[in-house]
Amino acid sequence: MKSIVLSRLAQTLCFAAFAACMSSAHAAPACCDSKEAALPTPPEGYAWEMNPYLSDEFNVDGLDTRKWMPKHPFWEGRDSYFTESNVSVSDGMLRLRSSLKNPRGKVKPKNITSAIMASNKPITEPGFYQARIKASDLSMTTAFWFQGDYSEIDVIENIGTPSLAESEWHEDTMAMNTHYYKEGWENDIDTPVKWTMPAKARDAFMVFGVWWLEDGTIRFYCNGEHVAEVKAGGDFDEPMYMYFDTEVFKWHGQPTKKSLLDESKNTFLVDWVRGWNLVAEDS
Repeated sequence: MKSIVLSRLAQTLCFAAFAACMSSAHAAPACCDSKEAALPTPPEGYAWEMNPYLSDEFNVDGLDTRKWMPKHPFWEGRDSYFTESNVSVSDGMLRLRSSLKNPRGKVKPKNITSAIMASNKPITEPGFYQARIKASDLSMTTAFWFQGDYSEIDVIENIGTPSLAESEWHEDTMAMNTHYYKEGWENDIDTPVKWTMPAKARDAFMVFGVWWLEDGTIRFYCNGEHVAEVKAGGDFDEPMYMYFDTEVFKWHGQPTKKSLLDESKNTFLVDWVRGWNLVAEDS
């Protein structure tokens, strides 16, 4: 009898926890947050080895400039402009903040400041990469991506709170893509795919990952689950920069002044990033 009572109590507590998680429409319920995610099973005879140059727990205040730079190597952003002072590391998090250059000014492209962090060099190669992320609560992107001279992998592009009603679907969507434009952007070959996440990216930390295979197959992951797979439109045979950034996608609407000046909403958070490469087990 005692075991039956305990079993029913456990069921009640479990249901209560689930209900608490689901009842919050705009909070970050701990029961929905993912803190870690398993690595995919490597091919037989191989093991995953962490790449320290593309991994960071962000546990030390201040950006580690041996690995990262608070800017894009050749681009200033669009409809918002990357600002180095908007990139910081504190309290165990990489913080990519957006705001207004002139807080009293209008919300227009030249007045919206955004942020980007890039690897110091284009050293990303086939391997597995994952990051624990929480999106900003803005009508701006939260993005984890890679780019070389003519190829690109978008692990996630998400709009935390689109200002256009027709873009509200983006709030809980993991938008993924690859681009291959060796013959120029006008001849870009892309492979867009979308997946509905278990929570809105602004409400909970989730772990997003990508496995870039040697043959150009790109596998996407959320919280350790394999959610999508594409074959790149060309030979993905060049090293790429790793990026985290936020910018305005005007086709989803501009952010409001109130949200840009709200420090509880205007920051894209990265808890950690980890890169892994395959090595032969007998090496």
